[in-house]
Amino acid sequence: MFTNESAPERGESKQYLVQCDGCSFERPAEGRDAATTIGTSHRQETRHDVVVVEIPPSMHSR
Repeated sequence: MFTNESAPERGESKQYLVQCDGCSFERPAEGRDAATTIGTSHRQETRHDVVVVEIPPSMHSR
């Protein structure tokens, strides 16, 4: 499988924003595993669908 995604440099993890479709829940996460944990936990508690969006590196410092 080919993607245009480049691998993060060592020590650098990707930033994600976990958002809920059913309420105002919104949490930042560092790394895919953290985003998955946050999203899964919220879904189990509320039964709401969550969306995880990768934050581009250019937006990290804003």
